[in-house]
Amino acid sequence: MIKFFAGCTLFMLLSIASMAQRLEYGFNAFSTTYLGELNNSNTFLTNVRYGGGLHLRKFLTPWWTIRGDANWARIAGSDNLANPGTNAILRNLSFRSDIIDFDFLTEFHFREIGIRRNDYHMTPYVFGGLNLYRFNPKAELAGTWYELKPLNTEGQGFLEYPDKEPYSLTQVGLPFGFGLRWAVAKKWRVAFEASYRYTLTDYLDDVSGTYISPGVLAANRGTLAVQLADRRQELSNAIPAAADGDVRGAPRSNDAYVFVGFTVSYVVYRKTCPRWR
Repeated sequence: MIKFFAGCTLFMLLSIASMAQRLEYGFNAFSTTYLGELNNSNTFLTNVRYGGGLHLRKFLTPWWTIRGDANWARIAGSDNLANPGTNAILRNLSFRSDIIDFDFLTEFHFREIGIRRNDYHMTPYVFGGLNLYRFNPKAELAGTWYELKPLNTEGQGFLEYPDKEPYSLTQVGLPFGFGLRWAVAKKWRVAFEASYRYTLTDYLDDVSGTYISPGVLAANRGTLAVQLADRRQELSNAIPAAADGDVRGAPRSNDAYVFVGFTVSYVVYRKTCPRWR
């Protein structure tokens, strides 16, 4: 599947380059955060991670561009503090996931920028589009990381729970955001940007609906699945095991992730008439 993603992205980038009149390419570096059940006010800062990637941009006009990005990012979440905060559910769950993310974007730049004396040197811009991404939530137990999807921690796909459907690790999303972009040299551009990535899944963290019967889960996926589905007893033996149907997540709200960081772009070709900076 990753090879398929890489092939699609390569085809898109070559297509952009083949019709370029003004082309830029560069790299991205950013911090990441995830928005979902396992991120609350007490753990937000500890859940910040990192990522990076490459981009290719073609100017259709001095203001409108099309852009393709290929990124790798890590996201993480944890609500394993003894005091999770007001209105938070005490779950003692945590995860991390590496995301391969391919973006297909349109940008609007509010003005042209350049390095000449009378040029604008900075412009705001906004962007939006579609992305194709693959994620894979994992949890750590006794020093070992385990993939969560094969464990079906909420009974997805079990005959005992026909209404719980397995989720796909490959998804389509809607990225959008804004940035500030500077001309720092004749052929170099630097930008600060922030993007919100709306997803169509509530399972970035493998948490969405309700707990299921530990006996049913053990019969279908073994004791490891039971350990990773309900970890509250690790905080206190006085906490009873979850009962079938107890609230585990918030299925009415999909998860999302955010990139905040910098891009550096190199201009490899310019149209000379009319003059673009």
